[in-house]
Amino acid sequence: MLEQVDRNLFLGGSNDQQALILELQKQVQLSTLIHQISQEFRKTLNLDEILQSACRLLSDALSCEQVYVLIAESGDRNLTVRGEYHRSPHATQLGKKRSIAVLPDLRLQMQVIPPDLESALGSLLQSAAGSQSAAGTQSAAGSQSAVETQAANRQFLLRMPIHQQGEISGMIELYRTDCLDQDEAITIGDLLWQQKVIEGIASQLSIAIEQARLYESTRRQAEREALLRLITNQIHQSLDLHTILQTAVQQVRQLLNTSRVVIYQFHENWQGTVMVEDVADERDAILGKNNQDDCFSGEYAHLYAAGRVQAIDDILQAGLDACHVNFLQGLQVRANLIVPIVIESKLWGLLLAHECRHPRVWQRWETDLLQQLATQLAIAIQQCNLYSQVQAAATQAQLQAEQLQATLKELQAMQLQLIQTEKLSSLGQMVAGIAHEINNATTFIHSNLPYAQNYAARLEQALSLYETNYPQPPQAIAELSDTADLSYIREDFPRLLQSMQDGTNRIRAIVLTLRNFSRLDQAQYKLVDLHEGLESTLVILQHRLKAGAQIHKQYGDLPLVECHAGQINQVFLNLLSNALDAAGEQAEVTIRTWQSSPDHVTIAVRDNGPGIPQDIQPRIFDPFFTTKPIGRGTGLGLSICQQIICHSHKGQIHCISQPGQGTEFQIELPIAIAVQDEG
Repeated sequence: MLEQVDRNLFLGGSNDQQALILELQKQVQLSTLIHQISQEFRKTLNLDEILQSACRLLSDALSCEQVYVLIAESGDRNLTVRGEYHRSPHATQLGKKRSIAVLPDLRLQMQVIPPDLESALGSLLQSAAGSQSAAGTQSAAGSQSAVETQAANRQFLLRMPIHQQGEISGMIELYRTDCLDQDEAITIGDLLWQQKVIEGIASQLSIAIEQARLYESTRRQAEREALLRLITNQIHQSLDLHTILQTAVQQVRQLLNTSRVVIYQFHENWQGTVMVEDVADERDAILGKNNQDDCFSGEYAHLYAAGRVQAIDDILQAGLDACHVNFLQGLQVRANLIVPIVIESKLWGLLLAHECRHPRVWQRWETDLLQQLATQLAIAIQQCNLYSQVQAAATQAQLQAEQLQATLKELQAMQLQLIQTEKLSSLGQMVAGIAHEINNATTFIHSNLPYAQNYAARLEQALSLYETNYPQPPQAIAELSDTADLSYIREDFPRLLQSMQDGTNRIRAIVLTLRNFSRLDQAQYKLVDLHEGLESTLVILQHRLKAGAQIHKQYGDLPLVECHAGQINQVFLNLLSNALDAAGEQAEVTIRTWQSSPDHVTIAVRDNGPGIPQDIQPRIFDPFFTTKPIGRGTGLGLSICQQIICHSHKGQIHCISQPGQGTEFQIELPIAIAVQDEG
């Protein structure tokens, strides 16, 4: 600004004029500096950036080696270094604290280091800052006054409070070194100038801090509302409790910028587990570790259930019992914020924020945030619990419905099986009754045929003797012999009797086959010839075989098998009937038997039908499943076969089929039921 002042006037003028010009220059410089600072502060709302700019500008304006700006945090009686500037390398002071007691009033303070001149300079500074009117006149009256220094390189510490609404909200600290000799002095004008500069910047800082804090408060409020909306939306959109809880601790830790946030759930005897956590450093993780709090009791639980919130700034200074302090130190906790999660007046758990590196003064908005979040989490937990209960009830109801459906199908299958068994039993009884009656009549005829054959032989003998003795019979006898064709009767009558004998033998064989099929006399497990059962079944199906079906038998050597003959014959009947139905009019059915292992035999029935599609093969043994038209089948044939073979006889039944290549059912039976059960 010196270039803008008439240098000749300055050099040639009186002392008063020179003082006035210097005062004007300082006023212009101060206005320019304040404007520059104001412009810097408008560039950002970030408080840390504002404080750094202020420190740099102060250092430039007052030629200070070190400048610090300290801010009073809400609820804290200490000042924290938030801004600093060094002209030469120095250890950082950011985060360090000063007691607010160093500023007992709202005036500029000054200390001299070393303090041998502190009293003189202190009194000078007090008179300079005594009143605003004195500050305006002392430049004239005391411009020649000075405190002479007796040594060079004196370091000065200046402190100026930053105040808002009569309360201290911060402090500016400046360290400068003046190289003084015997001819230099510190004037009151110099001190007043420095005071104005610092006061101007302090005033601007006060406004900037207020705006930054307002912005920070608004931003934090927006972040809190965004977090609550996020959790609320997750509650509405998802019932995955773990996801909701994990999102909550992650967002809270980032918003609070703390070491760790966890959700702890209580179990019996006030023991519990860490459900979820989010940590800044994985070395601080406690999830899954044994971290039971043996110091927690029901007394604390009642307090938290009633809504108690505990903010511990420093566990070493909070008056906690030694047990609790040791527990928290084991978790590397230095500061702790605890908010209860209460569901229907019952303490479910705790939402905890941990600061592990150093003490921390928890702010009111942080406590409010965790309380609001705990309320939302309680709603989420309750909803998830209700959903789980509904799901469990629905699952149970579904299971019961499926069980009832299965039971109903089983009852229907058993009913139809009983009907079919009753039909077979009735058929067996009818066959047995008919066989008995036929057998009675056949036995009467069959037993008399030997006598008839004997009588016929004797008559033939008598006629032969008569012809020998009377070669020329009377006319009447000769006419009767010609008319009755006695010679043919004598030749054919023995053959007639023999055919009658063969017929009765056939009837007796058929009756025996029917009795073997029904097996009414073998209701228990007995040793059975399976080939006999197959043959008996083919006799029952004889009416279908006459339509053109061909049966190919490939019987192997089988031992007698311990089984229920009537049930096994029912399986043979079902499989052979299905094979004939599948193959149609040109049916070719192959029956194979062999001993598949020392303890098992196998019976296979194969047809030349179209085969069974792959997609329905897994269902062919299901009750009531059938591919036959309505009225042609019940869908129980193969189900009954599986029941008889697998459950009653401990065997296996398999289906081997390819589309267009026919179908083969293989039955594997144990030779002895007792041996199979032991295995």
